[in-house]
Amino acid sequence: MDEFEEIRNCLIEMKDLSALMIDLAFSSVMYNSEDIAEEVYILEERIDDLTLKVKKLALRAAKKEDDPESLLSIIDLADINERISDAAYGIADIVLRDIEPHPIIMEIMEDTEEELGRVTVRPNSVLIGKSLEQLKLPSKIGTRIIAIKRGDRYIYDPGKKDTIEEGDVLIAVGSDLDKLRKLAGEEVEEEE
Repeated sequence: MDEFEEIRNCLIEMKDLSALMIDLAFSSVMYNSEDIAEEVYILEERIDDLTLKVKKLALRAAKKEDDPESLLSIIDLADINERISDAAYGIADIVLRDIEPHPIIMEIMEDTEEELGRVTVRPNSVLIGKSLEQLKLPSKIGTRIIAIKRGDRYIYDPGKKDTIEEGDVLIAVGSDLDKLRKLAGEEVEEEE
């Protein structure tokens, strides 16, 4: 794979990551979720790594270019994505620093019928080996998977052919994530 193909792949991943981070950051504040805020922190570190990689690749590619200054736009785009991720981290940091959200945030939450969260697929899960098409989660339990974290890799906006594996972390949005947690084999605390 040449430098430009690697740069392209890194920039696509950065774009997808920064969009996911914004959603997660706002959700972490709205739901006062440290789990989601920590996910933003992890993603921000990945963006930092990708930014450095893009810059190194662009410098390497510049040696072969007739007009090396043309690669400045690539470096600028990587920097802009990094600033977006830094801003998302700043939003999520409100939760991690245990700052009390302003009452207006609670008002917004009351108007929101969906929650966003992280669900880990346990070894005893009925989800393992099934595709999103087979599971039909949006129609059956009112939950949509927006990303799957598999090891240190993310599958963004997974398609109906994507399958669930043991150990996957599902980033999901829906009206009742406890149903997904039960299917994933997680213990769910009953409300009293």
